[in-house]
Amino acid sequence: MSKEGEFFIYLLERYADFKKQKASDILKLWDEADLTKLIYDLYEIYHVERLENAFEDIDILLKERSGLVEA
Repeated sequence: MSKEGEFFIYLLERYADFKKQKASDILKLWDEADLTKLIYDLYEIYHVERLENAFEDIDILLKERSGLVEA
C-alpha cells in the first residue's frame, strides 16, 4: 500500500474516533459530499500538520459541500 493510502486510512480512523462514529460512516459521508478523493489528494498537506488542523479543514469542507457539519 502507498504511503498516501496508509495515511488516508489513518486519517479516516482518527477522524472517526474524533467524531465518535464508525470509519465506514465517515467514509460514506465523505463520499456523499464528494470529498474522498480531495482528502486523499491532500496527503502532502495533511501528513505534516497536526491532525486537529486536518479535522478542522475537513469539517469546513463538509459544511461547504453538504451543510451536514457545523464548523
